[in-house]
Amino acid sequence: MFYNKNTTRVIDKIIHVVLAAAFILVGIVFSGCERIQPIIPPAASETTIKIGLIYSPTDPGTTRNGVELAVSIANEAGGIKGKTIELLTRESNREPLLSVQHAKELINAGVFAILGPDYSDEAVEVGAVVQQYGIPMMTTYPTNPKVTRNGNFSFLGAIRDPDQARIMANFAVEELNAKTAAVLTETGDSYSEELSIAFINDFAAQGGMVATQQFYDSGVTDFTEQLTEINAVDPPIEIVFLAGLGSEFPLAVKQAKSEQFGVTATFLGGDGWDRPDLIEIDGTALEGSFFANHFSTNAPLSETGNLFVNLYIENFGMTPNGPAALGFDSTNIVIQAMQRSSILTPAAIRDPN
Repeated sequence: MFYNKNTTRVIDKIIHVVLAAAFILVGIVFSGCERIQPIIPPAASETTIKIGLIYSPTDPGTTRNGVELAVSIANEAGGIKGKTIELLTRESNREPLLSVQHAKELINAGVFAILGPDYSDEAVEVGAVVQQYGIPMMTTYPTNPKVTRNGNFSFLGAIRDPDQARIMANFAVEELNAKTAAVLTETGDSYSEELSIAFINDFAAQGGMVATQQFYDSGVTDFTEQLTEINAVDPPIEIVFLAGLGSEFPLAVKQAKSEQFGVTATFLGGDGWDRPDLIEIDGTALEGSFFANHFSTNAPLSETGNLFVNLYIENFGMTPNGPAALGFDSTNIVIQAMQRSSILTPAAIRDPN
């Protein structure tokens, strides 16, 4: 059984230490547009209220665990205005078209809000759907500002790319005293491209110089061409900002630190570095690297944060990562909005009195 007390939102700011340190910030982003009322407004039954979830296993995947934990805690505490939360889940496998299909299915099933999807490229497409039908969407893992530009029913539960890029640029200049950088970007990935652009702009605004930006394709395992260009910079660059998300970027760091290339620059990254297999892939090659993240059990936690960690381990047999905390956090935001709302309608939940 899950814990049966009310649990409020987990941690607003936590310092994350992984092989060194990183920084977090959790925020909600709102943008305004005219909305279109749903064709058939959802109606709560006498005993239940439906919330939808679109998630992508297995990476990050743990967002679902966080969502389920928050829902279970809320239900054991009496639900929402005496109604039990019924969670309807859909797996998207990071496919935007499938996410759109799932969103329409969930809306047709009568959900009052949608949690997720887990990735920005999915959330941008689903945002157009929720705007059309007037159903609030609180994303979990997405960070691209484009997600909220569809209108006033799309919200981010995570830090935006420009904000975490600014954090890392500040860290590079103020803590590492870096003046030159290289940037490694995954071609065609909205997360990697947005984060890279934001870092380049912020680093330059603080007097830093990006000497080279190199691109790689999804699925590659050899970064010889990119690392050769980085090593050719004279004088040697001091940091490499690697806006990675998939399985490629750990391989890039490992190859960079090999005897073949011997890159001495410090590697920096974003929240996409929060992978359970990160150290397994790279081992000591990651030593001295830093990345921005949303949550860490290695940081000092509040009473609520410790409660979350203990319950998560108890119920799932593993330590929660950033995506798990975001799933939990985003769900609690929606639940609290429903609790505060004078009436249970999607528009009232979006704008609780």
